[in-house]
Amino acid sequence: MQLPWPLRDELHARRLARARDGDGEAFRALYRDLYPDVVRFVARRVSARADAEDLAARVFVAFVERLGDYDRERGSVRGWLLTFARNAVIDHLRKARATAAPELLDLLPSDAVGPEGGLLQREQLDQLAALVRELPADARELLALRFADGLRHREIAEVLGLQEAAVKQRVSRVLRDLRARLRPAAGKKGAESALA
Repeated sequence: MQLPWPLRDELHARRLARARDGDGEAFRALYRDLYPDVVRFVARRVSARADAEDLAARVFVAFVERLGDYDRERGSVRGWLLTFARNAVIDHLRKARATAAPELLDLLPSDAVGPEGGLLQREQLDQLAALVRELPADARELLALRFADGLRHREIAEVLGLQEAAVKQRVSRVLRDLRARLRPAAGKKGAESALA
């Protein structure tokens, strides 16, 4: 059973404090708990698996080197670590001169029933994907952080260096805009449910 986020945040902060004081087991526990989040975050943004694994390793090297810089008042350990991951991805993409956007829609689960339901859902998701691709890069990143990476508004604020209220407002505005632009067809409800 996984702990709720407030308790996990507290546990991570305590483990980091112990790791900072030289407790290797505390760091290993942090690594085991946070590594999957970092790998998922990086893998959604970097297409080559080897590059994603390399970047995740670099993130943890930076994490170890900067353990003493963590400020609990500024946010969670997870948010702080994902900031390293975001910066590593940006540097990687900049070096590769690639312009890759996170593919949020490939991560949505399918609950379609039967061939007709599957076709209808695919059509709705294709329409939503086209709308998402038209969004500015910062709006796509907000959606990816919120829905693909499953970050809370506070964590997104930490990663992007924004206020939590600003993140809530921006995510809400992007979703409202997407809902308004969806084709008013019979299948609209299914595409909107993907945004809920």
